[in-house]
Amino acid sequence: MPHFVHAADIHLDRSLPALLDGRATHPFALAPRLAFTRLIDYVIESDAAFLVLAGDVYDGAWKDVSTGLFFHQQVGRLRSRGVPVYLLHGNHDAESAMPKTLVPPDNIRLFSTRSPQSFEFEPLHIHLHGQSFAQADTRENLASAYPRPVTGCVNIGVLHTALAGSPPHSPYAPCTVEQLRGHGYDYWALGHVHQHKVLGSAPHIVFPGNLQALHIKELGARGAVSVPIEDGHLGTPEFVPLDVLRFHLLDLDVPAAVQTPAALVGEVRKAIESACDGADDRHLAMRVVLRLDAMVHPSLCRSKTMLRDEMAGVFTQFEDQVTLEDTEFHLRPPAAAIAPGDAHDAIASLDAYFAQAVRDPAFMGTLRDNLQAVLSKRKPFETPASPLLEQLANDELETAIGDAADQLRTRLRTID
Repeated sequence: MPHFVHAADIHLDRSLPALLDGRATHPFALAPRLAFTRLIDYVIESDAAFLVLAGDVYDGAWKDVSTGLFFHQQVGRLRSRGVPVYLLHGNHDAESAMPKTLVPPDNIRLFSTRSPQSFEFEPLHIHLHGQSFAQADTRENLASAYPRPVTGCVNIGVLHTALAGSPPHSPYAPCTVEQLRGHGYDYWALGHVHQHKVLGSAPHIVFPGNLQALHIKELGARGAVSVPIEDGHLGTPEFVPLDVLRFHLLDLDVPAAVQTPAALVGEVRKAIESACDGADDRHLAMRVVLRLDAMVHPSLCRSKTMLRDEMAGVFTQFEDQVTLEDTEFHLRPPAAAIAPGDAHDAIASLDAYFAQAVRDPAFMGTLRDNLQAVLSKRKPFETPASPLLEQLANDELETAIGDAADQLRTRLRTID
């Protein structure tokens, strides 16, 4: 069946620093490129009639020309097969930010920045209408100037927008679903919002979402949509996952029976295995959130450093399937332990004190000098007696302060 593919928000060459671990050659550094290659593969393998890219192909000004060369090389794979690409620039690849050094392949139909422009895909009598961003901070309602639909043809509007607002996305090219619905087009190919959404079916109003998740707040599958063309009408869009890496949040409420690091590692291992089973063979970047009760898990609450090391250890067993993105700890005391009283007041004061201390350069400098004076008296062969002292010895002052604060909170919460 004839169909076209709609994608957006590629963000080529956006780095994923939380996962790279200082290695510029790590596969995660190439995740947006690998996902885009998968998109082009899918367009070719599914024999799509054309490809629509609704903005933010790039992630801003290129660091070097290799970004543009990669895009042109991939689009060139479609050129050799006679597949056109209808390209609209969004806020990240606005005309004002893009270099003018590369002539695009001649199968690209780039929407103008001056006013709405229309192209016709003649074999199927489809008209596409759109306007690229001239400036990144485009706040006018571009859709209001789009032309009326061409009678007797399929009409597709291409637009980069957050509609009436979709936090945390900036309100670029604002408009409403009601406005788009009343414009008379058959399909609105939207971009900018990174979550896949279908906001209407008559007409179809679709955000494909971004092609590759970029951080831990973008959970789940990412990809494009395939839209069938049936007897001069558009069928139901189908989401096609094309990502190479998925972010996953492992939020673990640690059971009371788990009292040792070994038992905790066992619980985490089971949760990782379950997540990998449902990942569609994608590599997972996983954040672990451990929710511990200060009275139920006193031994586990004593050192975040120890728990971080244990989490890093268990993830090394899944190197080909999952990567540890970060570990968070949430100490949840029982209600009786946080009733109003001296301990509760002391915890509040403690939180305020530590928050103020780490923002005071003079205090931090004095503290560092005093601690180094004490630590310098250790003999060279002596091993730090605790993880806290080890952090201080390695000049990890802010980490040490955070761990010390957690230990004090735990002790205050367990006061009888």
